[in-house]
Amino acid sequence: MACNTVTLSSIDARCDGSVGGIKRILLANVDDIKTVLIDETTQKIKEITLETGKKFEQWRFRKNTGSYSSSIERDLSIGTETVTTEVNLQFSRAEAQKRLDIQSAINASCVVIVEDQYGEYLYLGLENEVTITAASMTSGTSTSDLSGFTLTFTDLATELPHFIDKEQVDVDSLLVATPGA
Repeated sequence: MACNTVTLSSIDARCDGSVGGIKRILLANVDDIKTVLIDETTQKIKEITLETGKKFEQWRFRKNTGSYSSSIERDLSIGTETVTTEVNLQFSRAEAQKRLDIQSAINASCVVIVEDQYGEYLYLGLENEVTITAASMTSGTSTSDLSGFTLTFTDLATELPHFIDKEQVDVDSLLVATPGA
């Protein structure tokens, strides 16, 4: 017999199209987050507040060079469940400023907001900080190879990442002002 009872519902996705990839990520230090509130009915994040004067940093990258993937590992014998979400990014051209920004993120405990190609936002770091678990800087070998950086951010949680309710949270208002914008 099951330890808990849940209500299941239907999914009708026969006509859904699919466009992969992500547009950008937003990064903030865990300590810069004051509150994150989740709507009990929709399970979407309905409010994000930051400590006074704190903002998210925006990382953009070339199209088709960013993705996220969440996987669940369940051990029924001991009753544990872990969701691992990885965000993989590639940045062209190895440059000193990118190296400094990436090194800062390697040393930080972060939360990450991921914007997908549909303009939907996922919040990572709700339960535990997000960390960079893999990074490389490469010159490539031939002229068609990547000269730049690859990164993997990893979030460990007990549930899949929560979507942010765009009607209640203005994600762009959480950003540091971009010069010239």
